[in-house]
Amino acid sequence: MTRLPDFASHYYLRETGPFRSLSELPGGSEDPVFLDLLTRHQREAGYQRRYGRNYIGVRREVEARLRELFIARGGKPRRDHPFYMVLGESPWFRDLNANQGELRIPLSELDPEVTSLTYPDSFIALTRDDKPYYNQVFLLSEVSKLVTRFGIPANDHVIPYERYWETDFELYIEVQLWDTPGDC
Repeated sequence: MTRLPDFASHYYLRETGPFRSLSELPGGSEDPVFLDLLTRHQREAGYQRRYGRNYIGVRREVEARLRELFIARGGKPRRDHPFYMVLGESPWFRDLNANQGELRIPLSELDPEVTSLTYPDSFIALTRDDKPYYNQVFLLSEVSKLVTRFGIPANDHVIPYERYWETDFELYIEVQLWDTPGDC
């Protein structure tokens, strides 16, 4: 039987601090912060994350749909763009960057009105339709039911970043926080 995690992990670059959103960059895909991230993997061996040039535009579209679906389920987001976490932990996500920070927040401290989940990552879940959990947003109250029905992805430690796109990218359950931590 799968043990249900009782916390969510937020991974972030230590230099920028936790709970930042690329979707909120004023210059979008032309913002200097994003342009630096586009090529950072070429300069720093410990930085593995890669972004496509159109990432921010597509991300904003996915987030708008994610927000609409969450509201339709009764959610009350207080932000236009969520902060991202994973249910439990994800060694794969944590190890994307050598200087990654990690915060763990007990699920009991998250406000259900501003917390949604997707199975798996929202970018995948809302851009495909070949699995029963795609194109859905789940509520915090449904975590146990979600894990009982679909399980927790157990392969996130065996998929190298350089080849993740060759898989279904079911590496973790994503948790979206639609409020500033401390306010929820």
